Amino acid sequence: MSRKTEMKRSDSAWPVMISAVLLSGAVAAAVAAATLRYGVEEPPRIAAVRLAEMTAAWTTRAAAEGVSAEGVRAWGAALETALDRVARDHGVVLLPARAVAAGAPDMTPQVEAMLSAVLAGETP
Repeated sequence: MSRKTEMKRSDSAWPVMISAVLLSGAVAAAVAAATLRYGVEEPPRIAAVRLAEMTAAWTTRAAAEGVSAEGVRAWGAALETALDRVARDHGVVLLPARAVAAGAPDMTPQVEAMLSAVLAGETP
Protein backbone atom coordinates (compact mmCIF):
# COMPACT_ATOMS: atom_id res chain seq x y z
CA MET A 1 0.00 0.00 0.00
CA SER A 2 1.37 3.38 -0.92
CA ARG A 3 1.86 6.28 1.42
CA LYS A 4 -0.89 8.30 -0.33
CA THR A 5 -3.45 5.53 0.17
CA GLU A 6 -2.59 5.31 3.89
CA MET A 7 -2.99 9.07 4.29
CA LYS A 8 -6.34 9.09 2.51
CA ARG A 9 -7.68 6.33 4.78
CA SER A 10 -6.43 8.02 7.97
CA ASP A 11 -7.72 11.40 6.81
CA SER A 12 -11.18 9.98 6.16
CA ALA A 13 -11.27 8.45 9.70
CA TRP A 14 -10.98 11.83 11.44
CA PRO A 15 -14.47 13.11 10.59
CA VAL A 16 -15.98 9.84 11.77
CA MET A 17 -14.01 9.95 15.04
CA ILE A 18 -14.86 13.59 15.65
CA SER A 19 -18.54 12.91 14.94
CA ALA A 20 -18.50 9.98 17.37
CA VAL A 21 -16.91 12.10 20.10
CA LEU A 22 -19.40 14.92 19.56
CA LEU A 23 -22.32 12.49 19.52
CA SER A 24 -21.20 10.83 22.76
CA GLY A 25 -20.77 14.27 24.34
CA ALA A 26 -24.27 15.26 23.28
CA VAL A 27 -25.72 12.04 24.69
CA ALA A 28 -23.87 12.57 27.97
CA ALA A 29 -25.17 16.15 28.19
CA ALA A 30 -28.74 14.99 27.53
CA VAL A 31 -28.47 12.30 30.22
CA ALA A 32 -27.03 14.82 32.70
CA ALA A 33 -29.81 17.32 31.94
CA ALA A 34 -32.50 14.67 32.34
CA THR A 35 -30.97 13.50 35.62
CA LEU A 36 -30.97 17.03 36.99
CA ARG A 37 -34.46 17.78 35.72
CA TYR A 38 -36.20 14.60 36.81
CA GLY A 39 -33.90 13.04 39.38
CA VAL A 40 -33.46 15.87 41.87
CA GLU A 41 -36.18 16.69 44.38
CA GLU A 42 -37.56 20.17 44.64
CA PRO A 43 -35.46 22.24 47.05
CA PRO A 44 -37.04 23.03 50.41
CA ARG A 45 -38.90 26.30 50.92
CA ILE A 46 -37.89 28.90 53.48
CA ALA A 47 -40.22 29.48 56.42
CA ALA A 48 -40.06 31.71 59.46
CA VAL A 49 -40.37 30.93 63.14
CA ARG A 50 -40.64 33.60 65.83
CA LEU A 51 -37.93 31.95 67.88
CA ALA A 52 -36.95 35.05 69.88
CA GLU A 53 -40.56 35.58 70.99
CA MET A 54 -41.01 31.92 71.91
CA THR A 55 -37.79 31.86 73.91
CA ALA A 56 -38.52 35.16 75.68
CA ALA A 57 -42.02 34.02 76.67
CA TRP A 58 -40.73 30.70 77.99
CA THR A 59 -37.84 32.34 79.84
CA THR A 60 -40.23 34.74 81.58
CA ARG A 61 -42.49 31.85 82.67
CA ALA A 62 -39.52 29.71 83.72
CA ALA A 63 -38.07 32.50 85.86
CA ALA A 64 -41.43 33.11 87.56
CA GLU A 65 -41.86 29.37 88.23
CA GLY A 66 -38.24 28.80 89.32
CA VAL A 67 -37.47 26.17 86.69
CA SER A 68 -34.30 24.21 87.43
CA ALA A 69 -31.23 24.09 85.18
CA GLU A 70 -32.28 20.57 84.18
CA GLY A 71 -35.70 21.91 83.16
CA VAL A 72 -34.04 24.56 81.02
CA ARG A 73 -31.89 21.93 79.29
CA ALA A 74 -34.94 19.72 78.73
CA TRP A 75 -36.87 22.62 77.20
CA GLY A 76 -33.94 23.48 74.90
CA ALA A 77 -33.64 19.86 73.72
CA ALA A 78 -37.40 19.66 73.16
CA LEU A 79 -37.31 22.90 71.16
CA GLU A 80 -34.55 21.54 68.95
CA THR A 81 -36.52 18.34 68.37
CA ALA A 82 -39.67 20.33 67.57
CA LEU A 83 -37.82 22.53 65.08
CA ASP A 84 -36.31 19.49 63.36
CA ARG A 85 -39.64 17.67 63.11
CA VAL A 86 -41.58 20.66 61.79
CA ALA A 87 -38.89 21.37 59.20
CA ARG A 88 -38.86 17.74 58.08
CA ASP A 89 -42.64 17.27 58.11
CA HIS A 90 -43.32 20.45 56.12
CA GLY A 91 -40.26 20.30 53.84
CA VAL A 92 -39.01 23.72 54.88
CA VAL A 93 -35.87 25.36 56.17
CA LEU A 94 -36.77 27.25 59.33
CA LEU A 95 -35.12 30.59 59.92
CA PRO A 96 -35.73 33.19 62.62
CA ALA A 97 -38.53 35.52 61.52
CA ARG A 98 -36.24 38.55 61.56
CA ALA A 99 -33.92 36.87 59.04
CA VAL A 100 -36.67 36.08 56.52
CA ALA A 101 -38.14 38.42 53.94
CA ALA A 102 -41.81 39.27 54.20
CA GLY A 103 -44.13 36.75 52.67
CA ALA A 104 -42.45 33.58 53.96
CA PRO A 105 -44.87 31.28 55.80
CA ASP A 106 -44.78 31.55 59.60
CA MET A 107 -44.40 28.11 61.15
CA THR A 108 -44.42 29.31 64.78
CA PRO A 109 -47.82 27.75 65.62
CA GLN A 110 -46.66 24.40 64.25
CA VAL A 111 -43.40 24.59 66.22
CA GLU A 112 -45.27 25.51 69.41
CA ALA A 113 -47.68 22.60 68.95
CA MET A 114 -44.83 20.18 68.28
CA LEU A 115 -42.91 21.54 71.27
CA SER A 116 -45.90 20.94 73.54
CA ALA A 117 -46.23 17.40 72.19
CA VAL A 118 -42.52 16.66 72.70
CA LEU A 119 -42.58 18.05 76.24
CA ALA A 120 -45.67 15.97 77.02
CA GLY A 121 -43.86 12.85 75.81
CA GLU A 122 -46.12 12.37 72.82
CA THR A 123 -44.66 11.22 69.52
CA PRO A 124 -46.72 12.84 66.77
